[in-house]
Amino acid sequence: MNRLLASAILTAALAIASVPAHAGTDKDTPGGPCVTGPGLGTGNPCGGNSGNPSLEGNADHEKIRYDHHPDPFHVDRPGNDHGAYITQIGDTHVATITQAANTQYARIRQEGAGDHADVAQAGAGAHYAAIDQNGDGNALDLVQFGPSAQVALLRQDGSGNSMLLDQQGGNVSSGVAAMQLGNDNTMALAQSGSDNQARLIQDGSGNAMTATQTGGNNQLAWTQTGDNLSDLAISQSGGQALQVTQGR
Repeated sequence: MNRLLASAILTAALAIASVPAHAGTDKDTPGGPCVTGPGLGTGNPCGGNSGNPSLEGNADHEKIRYDHHPDPFHVDRPGNDHGAYITQIGDTHVATITQAANTQYARIRQEGAGDHADVAQAGAGAHYAAIDQNGDGNALDLVQFGPSAQVALLRQDGSGNSMLLDQQGGNVSSGVAAMQLGNDNTMALAQSGSDNQARLIQDGSGNAMTATQTGGNNQLAWTQTGDNLSDLAISQSGGQALQVTQGR
């Protein structure tokens, strides 16, 4: 099931524009960055140079790329069956599922030691959640309200990772498909309104993601690859789309 869950998340990946980030500054860099002389190599990208390492340059800084018009990704609707299934392999795991009303399903699988997962789905209509944690000391909290269809698909591989997600819901679907690969990563997401989507992936250790979407018809796809990347704290309201990739 781990492979299926990873595939469901990764196959939703969007094409990322490979456009180099340029630093913005009002300061003049001395000399000519592309010609022989004292200024050679001190400018922004020129002939393979990634920029000077000072505050106004790009060298050794995080590479952040934005796509404000990403293609939409598909979020499947939940099924019509009730359910609640918990599988725990290892020591000192804790898992809770609370469901109310109809058309809901939740599945938790934890393997390792000391993992903690909480799911609460309330309100009339469809909900869905599938949580997979592999490693030690991971924590995941998910709350979905309603009314109507909401989805989640989550996964944490590694140790010391934490997720805190919240979907308020509307009259259509919400979404979310999250994955953390590594250690000591944190992720927090809140969505409200109708037809919000999100796909968050972290591959590395010591990274942080915080995102908030309010209003309807939002879309977010955010990927981080590397270690100790800064939190961009993305907030969107009403009919906005954003794709970000950050790495070292």
